[in-house]
Amino acid sequence: MRVLITGITGFVGSHMTDYLLGNVKDVEIYATRRWRSKENNIKHLFGDDRVIFEECDLLDRGSLSRIIEISQPDIVYHFAAQSFPESSFLTPTTTLMTNVIGTTNLMEELRIARDRSYIDPTIVSVASSEVYGMPLEGDDIPIKETNPIRAANPYSISKVGHDLMSQYYYKAYKMKIIITRMFSHEGSRRGKRFALSSFAHQIVQNEKGNGDGYIRHGNLDSTRTYNHIDDAVEAYWLVANKCDYGEVYNIGGDETLTVGHALDLLISKSTLSNLEKKIDQSRIRPTDITLQIPSSEKFRKKTGWKPKKGLNEICDDLLNYWREVL
Repeated sequence: MRVLITGITGFVGSHMTDYLLGNVKDVEIYATRRWRSKENNIKHLFGDDRVIFEECDLLDRGSLSRIIEISQPDIVYHFAAQSFPESSFLTPTTTLMTNVIGTTNLMEELRIARDRSYIDPTIVSVASSEVYGMPLEGDDIPIKETNPIRAANPYSISKVGHDLMSQYYYKAYKMKIIITRMFSHEGSRRGKRFALSSFAHQIVQNEKGNGDGYIRHGNLDSTRTYNHIDDAVEAYWLVANKCDYGEVYNIGGDETLTVGHALDLLISKSTLSNLEKKIDQSRIRPTDITLQIPSSEKFRKKTGWKPKKGLNEICDDLLNYWREVL
């Protein structure tokens, strides 16, 4: 099996690669990488003949055409994105270019390759739960695939474009595209710009004597369900093998809790007993999505998937990851 992964250097792309290598027989993985990409998440893959790295940028159609021709994939996982909601407030244009134009470039090059009759891959287009924005109380909860789209920040707006362009290429050209809207997912290698990883990073800094006893945070009242990254990548494999083309699937965890609850659990697992929480106004977003409780019934009925891990394992993995890295 030949798999093309965009965004292998990221959190999810690197874990997806680990899952494929560990669970899929005779797999070859072709991966997009930019010269300026950080390599922390993929160093363990260097030297593995099953993983072929190629220089490629979503905004460079020529490099996309080249890697598609080289890889001739059976499955495409499109993870590459400007994936930081907080950064999107500072760089909205870059976020839109990467996530909307970049996705369109990829779909167009895949369409051309399909029309030339040398590939017809299953394409897992990874959108985001952020497209739903801030739901209304009542009928909007739990969030279903039929909920209205109410994008609330430049990142979520860009993922709406990603999502709708993916739907367009299925409807217009009958490409084998499946769209996912994954809700919060965490684990080792998660960037410290994300809340739980940021908390774990600060806790470990304090454990190593490089902190001031405080864990700085933004809004702690946001309600989420958290999925462990191991469960998330297994779900993505099932998407490619069991789900229907042209459909959209929510994927979310089972435990519903606030960000503050997650922070309390992380602090409780620290080797220190004197850590205190401290509000940091710079971490408060201009607009925020504070209620994300999904229904993933459609996906679970189709695949039989259910989470095996929860917040406890997520917190352990985050803390142990930063204890190893710092």
